[in-house]
Amino acid sequence: MRFERDKMRAALLLPLIVMAGCLASRLQSSGIDSSRFDPAQRLSPTAFVQNATMADTSIHENPDLLRVGTTHEQIAAAFGPPNESSTQNGVLEEVYEFNPDGSKFVKPKVYARNIAAGVFTGGLATVAHQARIHQTESRLTVYHLTYGPNGMVQAVRKEQGSAPDESPAGDEGQDGQTAGSGSD
Repeated sequence: MRFERDKMRAALLLPLIVMAGCLASRLQSSGIDSSRFDPAQRLSPTAFVQNATMADTSIHENPDLLRVGTTHEQIAAAFGPPNESSTQNGVLEEVYEFNPDGSKFVKPKVYARNIAAGVFTGGLATVAHQARIHQTESRLTVYHLTYGPNGMVQAVRKEQGSAPDESPAGDEGQDGQTAGSGSD
């Protein structure tokens, strides 16, 4: 009897430990996203649509701005915060990702409902969600912008994802174009 009760506790405790580990690694890897805790941002109709569609339709890809010589301020005004940003050896690199329709890609946030759906469906909901994210990410057009010390784009590397009707097995969609490293 006692063994069964301890076994039941362990079965209930294990998912809690896994969820705590997932949350801890998420916070450690990407920092705390305040919008996750702010109901006004998290529960707004815009945030709900962006999370479901993985797109911000108010921002669109503009190759005329995503080029060498554009200022950091112009990029920030046109495209908002970057999808990723890093500084190495004093050089700023920002990454902007766009969906095939030209809208800015918005990576879906992990909410308690996602974790609960994963637990209650034995992980199937999580697998389906991750597959959808992976499929969308494989179609993105990604711009890697490197800024010079003067705050102007010094180099642009564009990665073109596969088109929706292409098979992911081919190399047709990966062009890896690089646009100059001019010094202004």
